[in-house]
Amino acid sequence: MGDVTVPRNATVKLAKVDGQLHLLDRARIQSEGESPIEVSGEVICEGDAEFEGSLNCSRLNIEHGRVEISGDLETSGDIEVEHGELRVHGSLEAGSVEVDSRLSVGKSATAHDFEVGGTLDIGGSINATKVDVGGSFKVEGDANVEDIDVGGRIQVNGKIQCERLDAGGSAEVGGGEISRIIDVGGSFRSSKPLKFDKIDVGGTAALDQGGEGRTIDVGGRFESKGDLTFESIDVGGMVDIAGNGEGEEVDIGGMLQVSGNLHLKRDLELGGTARIGGSLRLASLEVGGMIEADLIIAEDEVKIGGRLRTTRGTKAKTIQLGQRSEVLGVLVGEHVKIGDNARVEDVYADTLDMGEKVRARNVYAKDARFESRCRISGEVKYIDRIESEPDVEFAKPPLKTSDLPKPPL
Repeated sequence: MGDVTVPRNATVKLAKVDGQLHLLDRARIQSEGESPIEVSGEVICEGDAEFEGSLNCSRLNIEHGRVEISGDLETSGDIEVEHGELRVHGSLEAGSVEVDSRLSVGKSATAHDFEVGGTLDIGGSINATKVDVGGSFKVEGDANVEDIDVGGRIQVNGKIQCERLDAGGSAEVGGGEISRIIDVGGSFRSSKPLKFDKIDVGGTAALDQGGEGRTIDVGGRFESKGDLTFESIDVGGMVDIAGNGEGEEVDIGGMLQVSGNLHLKRDLELGGTARIGGSLRLASLEVGGMIEADLIIAEDEVKIGGRLRTTRGTKAKTIQLGQRSEVLGVLVGEHVKIGDNARVEDVYADTLDMGEKVRARNVYAKDARFESRCRISGEVKYIDRIESEPDVEFAKPPLKTSDLPKPPL
C-alpha cells in the first residue's frame, strides 16, 4: 500500500503503509492486529488524531491538534508538533522531539533531545542528551539526561544522572548524581543521597538523606538530613546539617546548626550563630555572634565577637575574644587576648592579655597581663612574668611556679 490519506472524522484500520500516512482533522487509525501500525514514510496529522495501538514510522509531524497514541510510538527520525500536543500511553523512541505545547508519555522515553514549550510528563524513565522545557518537567522513574534546562519546575521521582540541571523555579530529584552544576532560581530538594559538583540555588536547598559534593552556594537556607561531605559552603541565611559535616570551608551570614561533628580543613566564618552538637575541628574560626559546641579545636585562630559556649573547651594557637564577649568552657591557647568587659572561666595560655574589667575564674599562664579593674575569682599561676594594674582584684595572690597544671585539652 502506497501513500494513504485519511479524511476528516474517518476511522480506518491499517497494518502497514509503504509510504506516507496523512491524517486530516479528527481521523482515527485502528490497528488490524496486535502488531504496531507500520508506516515506512512520514506520518502527518493536520488537527486532532487518534491511533488505537502502537505506531512505527520514519517521522511524525503534527500541526494544530492533539494526537493520542494508545500504545507505543517509535520513529527512526524526528517528532515535531506545531501548535499542539502529543500523548503516548506506552513508550516513546525517536531521534529528536520538538513539541510546542505538551508531551505526555505513559512509560519510558528515549531520544537525542526533547524540546517542549509547555509541559513534559514521563510516566517511566527518560534517556536523552538534552531536555529543554519552557514550563514543567516531571519524570516518575529515573532520568539519564546530560543537560536539563527548565523554565519552571523539575520533578524526578527516581534517580537522576546528569551533568547540568537548570531550573528557573524549583527542582526535586530522587537522589543520584549531577556531575557539574545545579542552578535553581527558587528551591531544590533531593529525597535520596546525592552526589554533586556545585549547588547554586537562589532560595532554599535540601538534601533529605545527605550527600557528597564540592561547592554549595545558597541565598537562603540549606539543609542536609544526613552526613554531608563538601569542599565549601557559602549560604546567606541558615545551614542545618542533621548528621556529620566534613569539608574545606564554610561561610554563613546567618545561622549554622550541625547535630554531629563538623570537621573542616580550612576556615569557618559565621556572621550570626552556630550550634555544633559534637566537636568542631578546623584551621581557624571567626564568629560575629554566638557559637556552641561540645569541643572546639583550631590549628590556628579562634576569633569570637559575642558568646562562646563549650562542654569540653576550646583549644587554638591564638584565641581572641571581643569586647563584652562571654565564654563558658575552658580556653587553651598559646596566645589568648580577651577584650574589655568580657566574661571567661578557666584560661590556659603561654601569653595572656586581659583587657579592662574582664571577669575570669582561674588563670594558668607563662606570662600574663591584666588591665584595670579585672577580677579573678579563683587562682592565678604563672611561670615567668605577670603584670597587673593596682586595681585588679585577685581572690588569691598570684603564685609563681615552675610547673603549671596540665590543660584538660
